[in-house]
Amino acid sequence: MKNHHANIARLTGALALAFSASVQATLVNGIVDTWTVDVSTVFDTSTICDSNNDCTSPTGVTVVNNQSLRWGDSTGFGQSGLDISASPSSTNVATNGAAINNVAITHLNRPITGTTLKSLDILSTLILTPFAPPGGAMAPALISFKVHYLETPNGASPCADGGANGSGVNSAGCADIYVTDAQSLNFKFNYDLDGPGGPLQNQEYFISFFESTHGLNALSAAACGAVGVAAPCLGFETPEGADTTVHFAALITTEPVTIKVPEPSTLLLGGLGIAGLARVRRNSHG
Repeated sequence: MKNHHANIARLTGALALAFSASVQATLVNGIVDTWTVDVSTVFDTSTICDSNNDCTSPTGVTVVNNQSLRWGDSTGFGQSGLDISASPSSTNVATNGAAINNVAITHLNRPITGTTLKSLDILSTLILTPFAPPGGAMAPALISFKVHYLETPNGASPCADGGANGSGVNSAGCADIYVTDAQSLNFKFNYDLDGPGGPLQNQEYFISFFESTHGLNALSAAACGAVGVAAPCLGFETPEGADTTVHFAALITTEPVTIKVPEPSTLLLGGLGIAGLARVRRNSHG
């Protein structure tokens, strides 16, 4: 029994020493290896502008709640809309590791008439907490993303993006266009593992937000112009009759992320995940 207790004591001491060595190895460079990233995302309903350029009392856009919007008059297939899902989200993200999924947004593209959404802001509240080694949570940060949106006439030829109706993303009628700003990379922050006065540096980090489905693309000049923004712009197009889900992901690095924009390429915060493509009427908005 004494030998058994002695073995347990030695094992416990060895584990404690190993854990301590691991923590000290991390503390040598002062870098947090893993973060808990808490994200809560909502629509800023006070920023809604409709297709009549009314941003004061927009009509036709129904706020179901701050994570669900609907607009337009149904032609028998329901209203178009945007839904936020998987929010709030809590995930662990490794420093200089892979981007990890959190919140998602789904666009419901339906053939509709009447007033539609034109633009709004999406607000994300971000809390970063060191997970390994553990530390105190940072103060919440509020990040705003501007969205520009165009509900296109389905029967137009050519479509608003300059493409042919009945081909590619416009195969079921002209696709709707969703554009977001590019200010989604390299939000800078600092964290000091051993506190003020300690020997470790106050380490600088960058958190960036990417889309993990297909990526945000540099859209055509025609598509950018159609939503009223300068080219090049970043966004995606949603096929008529489809529910398109955009999955967001967070990436934490110790150096800024750089991405080239000129050619269509995989980029940050938007994307195209097609869940079913149905033929619908083309002579209405959708």
